Amino acid sequence: MKQRFMIKEASIAFTGHRNIAPEQKDKVRERLRKAVSLAYKEGKYQCICGMALGFDMLAAEEVLSLKARLPYLQLIAVVPFRGQNSRWDLAEQQRYDHILAKTDKVIVLSDTYYKGCLLRRNDFMLQHSNFVIAYYDGKQKGGTYYTCREARKRGMTVVNLF
Repeated sequence: MKQRFMIKEASIAFTGHRNIAPEQKDKVRERLRKAVSLAYKEGKYQCICGMALGFDMLAAEEVLSLKARLPYLQLIAVVPFRGQNSRWDLAEQQRYDHILAKTDKVIVLSDTYYKGCLLRRNDFMLQHSNFVIAYYDGKQKGGTYYTCREARKRGMTVVNLF
């Protein structure tokens, strides 16, 4: 069955910090699996990921791992600019490419980097979803703060796994 992409009512956006303490990663993965599975039971099967280092890529990997159990689950990568991973270390570049190869859809928002493109990516994800799963420490700075604040302004549910 072919699914339409970017159905707001069926979509989850991910946002979170770049750094997750190594001793926390397994707990975060477990919480992600539970949160995505619960959202799926509520009709949310499209997962929109900004493909940043840290929480985003962790979330993408968990969605891919859940696809065997949740047959209609989809992963949509929203890439802020072509070559997003070009300055990352080789292992993270390979991880990124591996995830992108397994997504259901890749949306590239710009051919080149420009100041503010990461926030525009976050805005795009919020415009196309109605539910957010976050890994947010509560500090009032940075992209995760911005995205959680904007989601709440829009009346969206934000599930924080921090």
